[in-house]
Amino acid sequence: MYEKDDILAEAERISERIKTLDTVKEYHNVESQIHQNKNLEQRMKELKRNQKQSVNLQNYGKAQALKASEDKIQHIEDDINVLPIVEEFRETQAEANDLLQMMIRTMSDRLNQHQDEKD
Repeated sequence: MYEKDDILAEAERISERIKTLDTVKEYHNVESQIHQNKNLEQRMKELKRNQKQSVNLQNYGKAQALKASEDKIQHIEDDINVLPIVEEFRETQAEANDLLQMMIRTMSDRLNQHQDEKD
């Protein structure tokens, strides 16, 4: 019988092994590039600033100014979304998420299979 600490230690070991998978390494590499991209950082700050402004305009019932602000937000989002690094980030993130979901499904299936065998 395994103790909780044994299982947590094994989960930590598995986590360390997952970090060495090419899919996960690529995701972390692209994520690092995203954080180092000054142009993207500037656009994200501008996006957040405009989003806050839109909330304030909405709260004060300034419909026309809100529409202009939301149009500007959409334009900034469009600019961000066409950056190759952003597309690459989304792709690697999806691949890493798919891998993790597959692992979770596998563990769940095996746990359920083991439970069914006991019953």
